[in-house]
Amino acid sequence: MGENGGIGKTLMNLPTWLYFGLIILAMGYITLYPLGFPIPISDQTRYVYAAVDELQPGDIFFVDMGYESGTIAFMEPGMVAIFRHAMTNGVKLVIVSSAVESPMLVGRLMDKVKPESFGYVYGTDWVHLGYFAGGEPAYASLLGDINGLVTEDYQQTPTSQLPLMAELGAPTADKIDLVGIWTAGGDVVEGWIRQAAVKYDLTFITEVNEMMVPTILPYYPINCDGIINGGIGAAEYENLSGFAGEAIKLSDMMTMGGLVVLVFLILGNIGFLMTKGGKS
Repeated sequence: MGENGGIGKTLMNLPTWLYFGLIILAMGYITLYPLGFPIPISDQTRYVYAAVDELQPGDIFFVDMGYESGTIAFMEPGMVAIFRHAMTNGVKLVIVSSAVESPMLVGRLMDKVKPESFGYVYGTDWVHLGYFAGGEPAYASLLGDINGLVTEDYQQTPTSQLPLMAELGAPTADKIDLVGIWTAGGDVVEGWIRQAAVKYDLTFITEVNEMMVPTILPYYPINCDGIINGGIGAAEYENLSGFAGEAIKLSDMMTMGGLVVLVFLILGNIGFLMTKGGKS
C-alpha cells in the first residue's frame, strides 16, 4: 500500500515542465505532419458549402472582407477554402472591406488562394475595391449602385477600366448571386443581413468568430443561409471542399493538445485514488 501511495503521489505531482513540454512537442509534430483527425460537419457549414457549390460560371460573389490582423488565424483559412471552391466553379469575386486594416490583408490572402492558378485575371474575374466607411448606409449604396459609390479600386485604377465592374450596373444587387461577410463584429453582419438578405433576398453566408455565432443564429436559416463558426467551421469547410489547409492543421493541434490534457487528468486521478487507498 505504501508503494502504491508513493506512485500515487508521483502521478499527482507530475512536473509542470513535462506537461508543457509534451504539449509543445505534440503541437510541433502536428504542424509538420497533420494527422487529419475526424471532424464532425455542422449543418451551418454544409449550407455555406451548398451555397458556394451551386454557383455557376460567371456568377458574382460579393464579399465584405471585414476582419483585421487579430483574427487572421481563424478568418483567413475559411476565406482561402471558400475562394478556391468558388474559383473552381468559375465564379467572379468582388471584394470590399468594412474594416480599415482589411485591405492590407487581401494581398496575403490572394497569395494563398493563387487565383492565377485557376486562370483568373484581375479586373475581369476578380476585383478588390478597398475600404469603405459609413456602415449600413454604405452597404445600401454598394448594393444599390456600386459604380456610383466607388470610382477607383484599391490600387487607384479607375473602375471604368475594370471589365467586371461594367457588369455591376444599378441596381447592383440584381447582378449579385451570393453575398459573403467575414467579420468579428455582429453589428456588421446584422447590417448586411438587413440590406442584402431582407431587402434584396440575396443568398447570404458569413464567417464570424465563435463567440459571435449566438448573435447570428436567430437569423439562420431564414435570412442567413449558412454560418462558418470561426476556425472550427473553417476546418469543417476545408474537409468538405477537399482544400485542406491551415484550419485542419489548427484543429489537429487543438485535438492533440486536448488529448495531452486528458492523459494528465487521467494520471492525476489514478494517483489520487492510489494515494487515498494507501491511507485507508
